[in-house]
Amino acid sequence: MARPAMDSLHARQVRAEQLGARLPPLLVAAERVAFTVSQGVHGRRRVGPGETFWQFRRYEPGDPLPSIDWRQTAKRENVYVRQTEWAAAQSVWLWRDRSASMDFKSHLAPTTKVERAELLTLALASLLFRGGERVALLGAGAPLSGQGATERLARAMADHAPARGMPGIENVPRHAQLVLMGDFLDPLETIGAAVRAYAARGVAGHVLQILDPAE
Repeated sequence: MARPAMDSLHARQVRAEQLGARLPPLLVAAERVAFTVSQGVHGRRRVGPGETFWQFRRYEPGDPLPSIDWRQTAKRENVYVRQTEWAAAQSVWLWRDRSASMDFKSHLAPTTKVERAELLTLALASLLFRGGERVALLGAGAPLSGQGATERLARAMADHAPARGMPGIENVPRHAQLVLMGDFLDPLETIGAAVRAYAARGVAGHVLQILDPAE
């Protein structure tokens, strides 16, 4: 990646961290309740359907050591963790629009809409990470957590440019939360189809519309 692009990414990450730091921890708790994930993974285990096996995935920094599946790890070249439906569900998945319309900036705005969306994506991720939540970039791998998670998410944003238009259907677990950020200038039928597809899979979420002052 070109150095100017990395510098720009780093600047947005710093601004996102600063924005997230200004919001009180109480807001994190309030958002967790609002997002219905206040019973997420915080060192507790639940007995019942939530403990149903969902998938094996590569170990990532911040994963609890007891989640490592040594039998699977012995069969492969990398360390793998066992993820249950309950663990997978207690996560927030973020998506930002990269449609051509997001590059618009009038004389009334200091940044383009896509720059604002990336800033808000990182700020929200930083806020959720500090609240102990697991956060993923839609279409760019498993949820992240732990020290340095915001930086890793920022790098994932730099490496993964989503397709233009509404997101396709990704493997988001049932009861997870999905946050969509964009200008949503697509036809309402297109937007509705994407939202209904995720809702039918048991995924809840929020839509954040980002517009230029001139729009």
